[in-house]
Amino acid sequence: MWNRMSRRRLKSSRGSALVEAAFVLIPFAAMLIGIVDFGQFLFIHQALVERARYAARWGAVTDPTNTTAIQNMVLYNQPTASTGSGYFGLTASMVQVTTQDSGTDDYRLVVNITNYPYQVFSLFISGTYYGPNVTISVPLGFTG
Repeated sequence: MWNRMSRRRLKSSRGSALVEAAFVLIPFAAMLIGIVDFGQFLFIHQALVERARYAARWGAVTDPTNTTAIQNMVLYNQPTASTGSGYFGLTASMVQVTTQDSGTDDYRLVVNITNYPYQVFSLFISGTYYGPNVTISVPLGFTG
C-alpha cells in the first residue's frame, strides 16, 4: 500500500523539479545579464572620463588653443587624426574642446564628451543608449 502511494507521488512530481528550476534560473539569468550591462556601462563611462582627463592635461601642457589636437587625443590617443574609428565609437561631433574665461585667473580648458553610445543586452530594454555627458575642466592660470 505504502509503495503504491509513493510511486504515484513520484510520477506526479517528476516535472516539478524542472519547473522549479526554471522559476529560479530565468530570473537569475536576467539579473546576471543586468549586472553585466551595468558593469559595461560603468567601464565605458570611466574609460571615457580618464581619456578626457588625459587629453585635457595634455592640452594644458602643450597648446590649449589647438582644440583639434586635443580632440584627436580623446578620439585616437594621438594628436593627429587616425584612419580608424574613435575610442568606443566616438566621433568628432561627440567631443567638444573649448577654453573659458581667457585672460582671467579662472582661465580653463574644457573637454566635453556628449551622446556616446553603449549597448544594453538585458531583456525588455535591449538596444543602444546614450551615456551622460562627460565634462573635464583643467585650470590654465592667468596668461595676460
